[in-house]
Amino acid sequence: MSQPPPGRMRLVLSQLIDQLRMPPAPGQTDAYPKLRNFVLDVLAEGRRKHLIHILLDADVGGIKEHLAELRARGGEPVSMTSYIAKSFACAVAEDRRMQAYRLGRSRIIVFDDVDIAFIIEREWEGDLFPVFFIVRAAQRKSVHEIHRELRAARDTPLGTDGPLNALEMQFFRLPRLLRKALWFLVRRNPYWFKDLAGTVGVTSVGMYTNGAAIGVPITPMTLTLSVGTMDTKLVLQDGQPVERDIVHLNLSFDHSVIDGAPVMRFAERFKQIILNREALKPPEP
Repeated sequence: MSQPPPGRMRLVLSQLIDQLRMPPAPGQTDAYPKLRNFVLDVLAEGRRKHLIHILLDADVGGIKEHLAELRARGGEPVSMTSYIAKSFACAVAEDRRMQAYRLGRSRIIVFDDVDIAFIIEREWEGDLFPVFFIVRAAQRKSVHEIHRELRAARDTPLGTDGPLNALEMQFFRLPRLLRKALWFLVRRNPYWFKDLAGTVGVTSVGMYTNGAAIGVPITPMTLTLSVGTMDTKLVLQDGQPVERDIVHLNLSFDHSVIDGAPVMRFAERFKQIILNREALKPPEP
């Protein structure tokens, strides 16, 4: 193999020295926020899952207008996110395998209550952070109760008894080695995981943009629903093309616990619940 000529090597060394002597680009250096350890830990746990993602559209024709009409008649306001989340809880309650978790290598836990972990954005010391807020037993709560809890979670001060409570905030300030050791224990005990993170997840990014958009998350949950934007499209109704409102959704599921066919059947039932407005019915005791 031929050697590079001496002149070229001197040029390479000269350029390397110039590169090393180059001053840093102007900019501002800030401390990495400790509370972003929450994001890092969730991503680390999510990468351990064998995640599969299913993108789907759900017909929400007339639902937004119906919610607005109820509010105009003096009813309690309900957001579309709360409505879809309640529909999701109803669907999971009908097929609780969607929130099953492995216990060791030979057992699996299927929980009764649907504890939804919402990702909400909160401000802390001038920065915005995504944090967990868990609505417990969502299948037994009305859509209005879910909406009230979510609204309160956006106002309750962090580090108290709401989202990212005092214990959780202190946990995410621990060194990474200690956090990894504690996560090691939590991920092996589904009961502890349920207490800390719920049984299923819901994240909504549709409020931040327009057009067709949906997120595909890295999630530590067995099943996570991502709510995207709302859009309109033409569908056939009684043989005639009509415009319908649709919402873009994504279901992320752990393939080591759930297979694709059951999730597709679950998705179909979930869409029916949304369209039939079953979430607006009084919850069963």
